[in-house]
Amino acid sequence: MLNLRSMILVTTAVFTSFSGVVVAENSQTEEEIITVVGTRTERSLDEVATSISVISAIDIEEQLYRDIADLVKYEPGVSVGGTGSRFGLSGFIIRGMGGNRVQTLVDGVRSPDEFSFGPFLSSRRDFVDIDSVETVEISKGSGSSLYGSDALGGVVSFTTKGPSRYVSSDEPFYAGVKYGYSGEDNSSNGTLTLAGGNDRISGLVSYTYRDAEETETNGTVAGTGSTREEADPAEIESNNVSLKVDISPWEDHTLQIGYDLFEHENQSWIFSDWGSVVYGTSIKSRDAFDERERDKLSFDYLYSGEFLFLDSVHVKFYQQESESNQMMNEIRQGRTGSATRFRYSEFKQEIDGVYAQLGSMFDIGNSSHTLTYGADYYTTYSETTRNGGTTDSFGVPVREYSVFPTRDFPITEVDHLAFFIQDEIELADGKLRLIPGVRYDDFEADAVADSPYVKGNRGLPAPQDYEDSEVTASLGVVYFLDDNVSLFGRYSEGFRAPPYDDVNQGFINVAGGYKTAPNPNLSSETSTGFELGVRLDSEYYGLELSLFRNEYEDFIESNAIAPQFLQFGGIDPSDNLLTFQAVNLSEVEIDGVEVSGSIDLEMFSKDFSSDQDYLLDDFSIRFAIAYADGEDVSAEQPLDSVEPLTGVIGLAYDSPAGNWGARLNFSMVQGKSASDIAQGSVRPETAGYGVLDLLAYIDIADQVMINVGLFNLGDKQYIRWTDSVGIGRDAPMRFSQPGFTAGVNLKFEI
Repeated sequence: MLNLRSMILVTTAVFTSFSGVVVAENSQTEEEIITVVGTRTERSLDEVATSISVISAIDIEEQLYRDIADLVKYEPGVSVGGTGSRFGLSGFIIRGMGGNRVQTLVDGVRSPDEFSFGPFLSSRRDFVDIDSVETVEISKGSGSSLYGSDALGGVVSFTTKGPSRYVSSDEPFYAGVKYGYSGEDNSSNGTLTLAGGNDRISGLVSYTYRDAEETETNGTVAGTGSTREEADPAEIESNNVSLKVDISPWEDHTLQIGYDLFEHENQSWIFSDWGSVVYGTSIKSRDAFDERERDKLSFDYLYSGEFLFLDSVHVKFYQQESESNQMMNEIRQGRTGSATRFRYSEFKQEIDGVYAQLGSMFDIGNSSHTLTYGADYYTTYSETTRNGGTTDSFGVPVREYSVFPTRDFPITEVDHLAFFIQDEIELADGKLRLIPGVRYDDFEADAVADSPYVKGNRGLPAPQDYEDSEVTASLGVVYFLDDNVSLFGRYSEGFRAPPYDDVNQGFINVAGGYKTAPNPNLSSETSTGFELGVRLDSEYYGLELSLFRNEYEDFIESNAIAPQFLQFGGIDPSDNLLTFQAVNLSEVEIDGVEVSGSIDLEMFSKDFSSDQDYLLDDFSIRFAIAYADGEDVSAEQPLDSVEPLTGVIGLAYDSPAGNWGARLNFSMVQGKSASDIAQGSVRPETAGYGVLDLLAYIDIADQVMINVGLFNLGDKQYIRWTDSVGIGRDAPMRFSQPGFTAGVNLKFEI
């Protein structure tokens, strides 16, 4: 029976990934890795005009990835923040752009938005279970001409596993069981996968359960309060269910039905807050219970053939609901005695949509064309609720300074309608590829000021509906100098519609002396990006070098001091409250360089005259380096979201039979000095570091596979720059990464 590793190798590519790094041809396959995110059509990596990384299921298994942060740990220029603390991981940051400025898709459906408000609500975008993922594609730079708003900084596209990955008419049944353990968070996870069917109809059921504690730090100080260096204790559970059915009643026609349910719970004891003092009140204890859930239902119709002028059709209907509930209890001691305080925050979002994509291929003279065009319509319904109360030591309610329940922004429904078209033009016998594209987006937001919003935000202007439209264009060029060398370049435009929570945000804290106010005059963020690069590809080595520059206009800064009150020091004379609101900055610039590649060491040991193999035949080296520099031009300050200089180099061995191998990966990150950090930033300087990881895999038999990892072999103490934003006045080492840890995965399949 063909084992899973061989099945994956057969469907992977000439360019495999060191978490996405371009590498030389895999000796066990003549196939190519296919990417869809770059052009919405299936293309090999050397046919796209921008930098794209592809991470496969085999990468996820061999590198023992646990979550979305692990996915990009060996991908310089891309990061995911979060130290495993209460609120978990944030979204992806690509070349200095993160949060909702990066479009994140799961099987073509947008991930829920990231939303944070105050210290008790931070709804993030970690709604994907890694064991369900078939491939992850990361497109760097704006993708708005194909994917619309929120693709300002790039696109991350997850494709989950379907039944056709496991079964066919020749192999009608598959069953797999996987168990994993990670010392980083003392976590255990188990996955059960069942698939059955044939080429006409097939189905898949997959279930993953995870049980974990807090992610370790490399700090040594326990106890309570801001001096605590160890992570706050937590008990974490998650469940992921995936149901897929593929039906092909006729040749060239396929109906896909998919349902996914993701649930996550986190019970945490926030020892680092115990003993802190807020407005003269001492926090004796603070504990939290948080939940998040996402469920998605989708129907896809796919056609691939020749019908009139159509060569392909893809129509998708989908509905997705997500919810984050975050609850906090604390015991506090004030001037009037002890009290118990409760806070409940909720962020809910529903996305319903349909898109249709058509493809037509034709020739005009000496040029070949692949036309991709279609429409995209979806609505997002978003709401937040903040509630709470305080009781004294006798259980008697204490008067609150805020009105509960309330909302941080009014219930908002946004309708999006878009039309897009792209032409992939091949000239000069395929040596030259031109890829122009354009997209028109129209959006209308309807804000509803219901009773909780009005009562909790008295004195603020009534929320306003808003609408806008944008046209974004792109032009890509790929030129093959010969079979081994190609040049590529891309001009791309991007935009991001004003977020509903910035346009109509509302919050008043009279006791604290401040408020946040809406700004209905916000403009859409826009960007202009340029990228130039070269790719080298031969039997024994691969290399990609790219230079990029991205310019952002009307960049939105949330919670800035209201400019209309700057002459009063930010104080609104009507109520004497310090006023914050979202504002458009004039300009942000980011430029940089990225290099990635691989070398098959066989080229240094082979006797070409005799075809004799030598010691280095099964060894290879992979590497990647990323450098970027960002500036807030309006403030003449460095842009803190840009990562420092980062490099990764790995030495790999794969046995000739392909049944065992090992990887030694060394990650190097430069520190951030004061000159690289914006004045007034909450982020401290961080030191540079190097981390060494050792990974190995072995297929004991066709049905049994083991993956082992030893991480941070040198027990290095370090803090990732992306995590430094949370430090504030706390002990920095509480935001450090784990010291030496180990992990293992065991898989059995029939």
